[in-house]
Amino acid sequence: MNERIDATAFKRVMRRFPTGVTIVTSLREGSPRGVTVSAFASVSLEPPTVLICINRAARSYLYISASKIFCVNVLAAGQRALAERFAAKLGENQFEGVAYSIDASGAPVLEGCLAHLDCAVSEEHHVGSHSIFIGRVLSGKARAGEPLGYLGGAFYDVAIEVSDKA
Repeated sequence: MNERIDATAFKRVMRRFPTGVTIVTSLREGSPRGVTVSAFASVSLEPPTVLICINRAARSYLYISASKIFCVNVLAAGQRALAERFAAKLGENQFEGVAYSIDASGAPVLEGCLAHLDCAVSEEHHVGSHSIFIGRVLSGKARAGEPLGYLGGAFYDVAIEVSDKA
């Protein structure tokens, strides 16, 4: 039973795995950019480290690769429109009307998110069509609330409140 899996079957399998939804932002030459990402994970507690996977065909890839900074914005329930906006192929006006602040790295921190982790790239690894960026966490913050989830190719408000204990 050594059948190879094709792209369609692989996508079908991966759509059975529920994930949270993030928007990864960066800044290059004063211009902000962001992309909706579900491929995000914790790597290490000491030092605080995370990873993200970004398609190298995406414009955001160039921003992160060149600037060596990114911010992972964990979306809250009710932020589906924001997730869809940053998943679309928008041109230069991607941040028009989007409220954000700046943290340690200079990458945008989106208003209303459940949490954010502001990072400096420590490593980049090319795998297939994507790059895995390893980020050393410079700062971060979280608040209580319900997360936005992704399953089966669709966004869902997850009806569980994540407290700010811990």
